[in-house]
Amino acid sequence: MCPSACTRGARVLGALLLTFVAGGCAHIREASEEVRSAGTVGVSQQQTKTGALPFENAFPHRWNERNDGTTYEPCAAVSHETLVDLGLDPSTVNDSAGTDGQSLRGCRWKSTALGRADWTVSQFVGNSVSLAANQARYSSEVDSWLPDVQIGGRTVGVHYTSSGQDCDTYVQSGRAGVITLVMFHVVPPPPPSEICDRALAFTRATTSKMPL
Repeated sequence: MCPSACTRGARVLGALLLTFVAGGCAHIREASEEVRSAGTVGVSQQQTKTGALPFENAFPHRWNERNDGTTYEPCAAVSHETLVDLGLDPSTVNDSAGTDGQSLRGCRWKSTALGRADWTVSQFVGNSVSLAANQARYSSEVDSWLPDVQIGGRTVGVHYTSSGQDCDTYVQSGRAGVITLVMFHVVPPPPPSEICDRALAFTRATTSKMPL
């Protein structure tokens, strides 16, 4: 899932392009193999423990052994009002599942700016050992980890890459990582600080709903 830049941010981008179009996420998939469980959490495919999915689920194994480390469901965690307050269009929600049984579980929303998707936010879950392990695995000259942020007593990793068009956060929830990724689709994009602020805003709106 890694495009030519082969950075963590580019990998996440590649994951989203694949998951919303075909499927896959290398760094989450690799971590999930380390903590693979014996079975799924047994959550209904249409009604999750955090609410109904905002779409009709077509995949019986959307929840699977690679993303069952937490009961948190990104697609059901954010209200219509919160999405609007964050500058997102609730009607644009898109399931991250492009194939049955893939590693990632989550959703993407588009911005409402000028009637076009100047930026998107995606939040997805994949089994992962820890924030520290993720940071150690994905540190390079093109990967920049900012100082961790504390939100509601939780440690949040903040990461962006040399591409300058995306920023993502990482929150540990059980045996899974919850990643929130903001990507800009305009040239030139805003400075990384603004992009990361948007990722952190979405993270703040949802962290309290993520089980420890």
